[in-house]
Amino acid sequence: MESETNPTQAGKPSATIQGGEAPTSPKASAPSESVQTGLWRAGAYVKEKMADYREGGIEQISEDIAEYTRTEPMTALMIATGVGLVVGMLLILARK
Repeated sequence: MESETNPTQAGKPSATIQGGEAPTSPKASAPSESVQTGLWRAGAYVKEKMADYREGGIEQISEDIAEYTRTEPMTALMIATGVGLVVGMLLILARK
């Protein structure tokens, strides 16, 4: 049998990592920095929201849910359907 070669890889150097080190190119570091920045922003947003909920209590949470439902009705309906299915499945499994 002849060995088959992948035509898309013909003539291209192999992208193996030698010495166990990850490649450190500008392209490789830019996405990790943007992910890190995104995670930092998400964490700050969650901390801010949690502080608002501690101050506002259940009323603040219900207002936010109502506002979200008005702005994104289909998404809210899908979320409610998914939560209902999961709770229903858990209740059925608990009975067995």
